[in-house]
Amino acid sequence: MTPLFKPIISSVPSLRLREPLAQTLGAFQQEDAIVEYTFAETVKMAGHACPTVSGAWIVCVKALEALYPGEIPVRGEIEVTVFGEPDEGVYGVMAQVISFITGAAPVSGFKGLGHKFRRKDLLRYSKSKPDHEALCFQFRRVDHNRSVFIKYFPRRVPFSQEKAVRLGELMEKVIWEATLPGELAEFQDLWMEKVNIIVHKHTDIDDWLKIEERKE
Repeated sequence: MTPLFKPIISSVPSLRLREPLAQTLGAFQQEDAIVEYTFAETVKMAGHACPTVSGAWIVCVKALEALYPGEIPVRGEIEVTVFGEPDEGVYGVMAQVISFITGAAPVSGFKGLGHKFRRKDLLRYSKSKPDHEALCFQFRRVDHNRSVFIKYFPRRVPFSQEKAVRLGELMEKVIWEATLPGELAEFQDLWMEKVNIIVHKHTDIDDWLKIEERKE
């Protein structure tokens, strides 16, 4: 991994998926090639790492583990419902990450080759609110009757009140370019500490990420 990224980002285990569309169109030299998606690539796509981007990453990781037990997930064969509007809170940002990893696209997505490989409308937004305290998503395999419902509670991610207050103070200074020597580094360390809890340590994950398997 390129040294551009901090170890927190570069050491996150990658996601391995099959990508039949790219294989069909000749992007891969071997059959049944596996594509690895890394958290570092996700950070490059989003332009930053934060609890939102990190949360979307871990939501995908856990959803795909549940949908494809013992199998390699198939990109482009996963339908995702986002229970929020694209311009509401962080739903749009999380949906971009989910789309990047799963291939599920909104109305602007790839229409497919004939009856195959359609990505358009595999990612949908819903106004319903299954849980007002959580960010909710449903992932469904298009080749299977299995789906998983996931609730992400970003406010429950363990981070001390003292650190949260200090992070807020430092963020304001960073925004207004008023940091004292050493404060930018302090801010970055605190910020990445929370990212690390989500994507790497998974501290108390059962408290802030709930997964429910469903059959339709």
